[in-house]
Amino acid sequence: MKNKILQKIVEQTKRDLKKRKKRHSGKPKAHPESRKGTVYNLSNFRNSILNPKKDITLIAEIKLASPSEGDLGSKKTILKRVKAYEKADADAISLVVEKHFFNGDIKLIDQIKKNTNLPILMKDFIIDTYQIAEGIKSGADAVLLIARIVGNKKLSELVQYAIGLGIEPVVEIDSLEHIERAIDSKPYIIAVNARDLDTFEVDVDRASEILKQVPDKFIKLGFSGIKSSQEVQKYREAGAKGVLVGTSLMKAKNIKDFILSLRTK
Repeated sequence: MKNKILQKIVEQTKRDLKKRKKRHSGKPKAHPESRKGTVYNLSNFRNSILNPKKDITLIAEIKLASPSEGDLGSKKTILKRVKAYEKADADAISLVVEKHFFNGDIKLIDQIKKNTNLPILMKDFIIDTYQIAEGIKSGADAVLLIARIVGNKKLSELVQYAIGLGIEPVVEIDSLEHIERAIDSKPYIIAVNARDLDTFEVDVDRASEILKQVPDKFIKLGFSGIKSSQEVQKYREAGAKGVLVGTSLMKAKNIKDFILSLRTK
């Protein structure tokens, strides 16, 4: 039986969004004019993907909790973790900001941004341009757009809205069902998540097969399920320019050693 956790998260997101819009008279927050056009050229985030410090781009995630794992970290140690990611030659940081199920906080983006030059991917369950505006205001360099939680038209709207205002959209799919939706939305970057968002089960082999179906004109990323260099290699062979490491990195006792081990073929 499917977990339906994704449905619960999206429903909660809608409730939260309604409250925030009401509080701010339904108007998105201001956009920094200086960022317009930056994604059309080459965003900081995309540049980090195309020019990794080592053999493959590594996006190091900060995820304080998850529905499947429970508590994974503390807000008090985030800056220490950021510095550890830097020392381990991570190419970018992913921050999960959803607060009810992942204990995230969008305000942490600004805090992290003041302490690192690494580009930041804001991961949330985005269903409205308002959330993208919040990401821009917070200083995020990229924003995750999950294809399966919005329709074809809405995804395209979100992608083009983000690109037009200078924040890199990363379109995520977790099944072949939504691959055309992702392609048609015309992002620069498409990621395949090994985690089934209904059951939260992880299958890197399945994700790798899906990744192979994504046209090579897109920058391809492999998300989730990485515990060793073996999974990294599977994603690489499927055409991934980079990988995102989340839960296993949050659990690692020695961040630098773990990241180094992932980049060992």
